[in-house]
Amino acid sequence: MSENIKKDLAQAKKNYQSKKYEDAKELYESLYIDHPEAFTIWDKRFYSWALYQLYVKNPEDEAELFEAVESITELVPQEDLSKKDGVCAYTLSMMKLLDYLYKKNDYEDILIWADKLNPDYLSTKTSSFTTSDGRDVKIASNKEKYYNWVSKSFQEVEDYEECLTISREALEKLDSFTNNGDIWFKWRIARSCRELGEYDEAIEYLKDISKYKQDWFIKWEIAENYFFKGDNDKSLEYAISAALSHGDSDKKIKLYSLLEDLLEDEDPEMALKHAYLIYSIRLHNEWGIDESLEEKIADAGLDTENTEYWKIEKELRSFWTEMKYKSQQPNFGVIKRIMPGGRTGFIKREDGEDFFFVKHQFKGDKDKYKEGIKVTFYLEEGYDKSKDEFKLNAVNIHTV
Repeated sequence: MSENIKKDLAQAKKNYQSKKYEDAKELYESLYIDHPEAFTIWDKRFYSWALYQLYVKNPEDEAELFEAVESITELVPQEDLSKKDGVCAYTLSMMKLLDYLYKKNDYEDILIWADKLNPDYLSTKTSSFTTSDGRDVKIASNKEKYYNWVSKSFQEVEDYEECLTISREALEKLDSFTNNGDIWFKWRIARSCRELGEYDEAIEYLKDISKYKQDWFIKWEIAENYFFKGDNDKSLEYAISAALSHGDSDKKIKLYSLLEDLLEDEDPEMALKHAYLIYSIRLHNEWGIDESLEEKIADAGLDTENTEYWKIEKELRSFWTEMKYKSQQPNFGVIKRIMPGGRTGFIKREDGEDFFFVKHQFKGDKDKYKEGIKVTFYLEEGYDKSKDEFKLNAVNIHTV
């Protein structure tokens, strides 16, 4: 190697260290075209970092971003940062690119580029910061981010076999998760199992998720899986529970459609009411209405123009409540204790047994929400996180 090339490489390094990234890049680029064999691993690293600073750190042009990351991955290898702290131009550039693509919902490109990363080499180190209002926010490790981006991408491109594989791998290889990340992997496994016809496994994962998330859509997905496997009784049980759970009506249209299907043979009148509720929500939101649905509503003699979906929903809520508790006799007791803050408490049943409850299950006059008041209530299985066990809780509480 000539002395001139050595001097030029030294000058390129000096430019980089002086934060003259453009000068460093131009010199490295011209040298690499004619004399790639003269570059040591350190020369390639400094060249890579110059490209990172110019085009990857804060990308302004997508084409330049893609080209820079491609060059960096050809210049330097991915280093194993799984057991040590450090920075690697290859890894950092790839993570920046994948994050950029994820924010664009460009799932196909994510899968193409992610294939260049070895997840076993990614760090499991998390970070955190405090917001201006005093909240502590935890940021996922690079390894968790990778698995999240890739599993979500496989789900979005409907490659459920691969989504299943990568999500299971994430649960196996990640020791800890941020922001309930493990729940999202389990949810993707459940979704993939449903699409692949593995309904029992999907239900198993969804029930595990329901320990920590009581959202209506988890119950709806359990109901869907029971429906697909032909267990309409169980499907109806979970669908009714989902309908009674808190959630925006306009997001529950598929749930109401499932209830319509489940009731069509047993109770055609109530099935029609669910169809009318769907019609009314779509009309209210000025969404398109299927011609067959409009014909069904018109043929039934129902108003197709001046509908008020909340009135229909209120009537159906009474039906859902009756269906949910029809196999139970009401329990009688007294509100024994309301915990500090007023959001939870305990009811002592007539036989002396205590049951936990949450305030939103109290359906009576809010002015009477106090210790010592006599109530009726029903029982529903809930999950106690502190004891890691299922137990019966008081629900649908009314004053006597």
